[in-house]
Amino acid sequence: MKQKIVEISFLHVFAILLVVIGHSFFQTESLIVDWIYQFHVPLFFFVSGYLFNVSVQGRKLQPYVFLRRKAVRLLLPYFALSTLLFVPKVLLSQFMVRPIQANWSEYVLMLIYPYRNVNGSYWFLPTLFLLFVFAVIAFSLSQRLQHRAPHTVACLLLFLLALANIVLPFSHDTLFNIVGAIHYAFYFALGCFVSNFRLLRFLNKDITALLLFLLTFALSIIGLNVNTSPLTGLFLASDGILMSLALARLYAKYKLCFFNHLSPASYTIYLYHGIFQALSIQILMRFTHFDTAFYILLAILTGVYGPFLIYKLLFNFRNNRFGRFLAMISGIPVS
Repeated sequence: MKQKIVEISFLHVFAILLVVIGHSFFQTESLIVDWIYQFHVPLFFFVSGYLFNVSVQGRKLQPYVFLRRKAVRLLLPYFALSTLLFVPKVLLSQFMVRPIQANWSEYVLMLIYPYRNVNGSYWFLPTLFLLFVFAVIAFSLSQRLQHRAPHTVACLLLFLLALANIVLPFSHDTLFNIVGAIHYAFYFALGCFVSNFRLLRFLNKDITALLLFLLTFALSIIGLNVNTSPLTGLFLASDGILMSLALARLYAKYKLCFFNHLSPASYTIYLYHGIFQALSIQILMRFTHFDTAFYILLAILTGVYGPFLIYKLLFNFRNNRFGRFLAMISGIPVS
């Protein structure tokens, strides 16, 4: 069990570091970014689905209680931080890639259309909440129906979700990102499937994990030179997830710990990294003229350790009323 916790913690940190690095190459083409974007978002949804199955397996699910907790965890930071960031974004709009206007229409639209949000990466929060709603409905139905062939039903559901991922056109401009939720549902369901049927047991041998990592990493590099399509996108995302799982197993097996200090703060890093990167890149670049590599490195460091310091600060003040609220909207446990 301890090894499983280490692996999941590693995957959380690994995935958020990929996000920070991917957002650090401001208006700069890079094969690193192309490689990261093959799988980093699907990896987030896979891990969420995996943990969802772990949390409900063998237990009686209380839909209202579960979804209320997820709303506090996901939607409270989404609405609160989006609101707090709206005015600064308007005031600094001249320095931003996507300027916004100071009116109520702009404010409402950026909340109900997540890809228009003042912080571009926040689209993930309502999308994941929608997937939890779908998952709770599906789990409740499965408990009532009590299928005798769970493998067959699960495989059929995965196939249909994969088909939806490939066939349905993706849109960045749908209400509450409902199309995005359908698009990423396959990876969430894949995480549930892998967890439910314990499909990662084959990675218990070190040599298996190492060989799988090398194979999937090689395929991801080859994928950089392949023409993009929905089908190749699905394959490369699944390949990247497998690669990440193998890497997590190796991390745990060899008792590595260089990411451990970031694990408790991984959600806070996700929520705040964009703010520090905007200051490091979009604004600082207007007034200084260093080499591009300097801004990339600065964006990575501030994107990780700026939010990490916020986590440390708010964690110490989470027990008073105002500190509790700031901790809740910053992804910090308060109980």
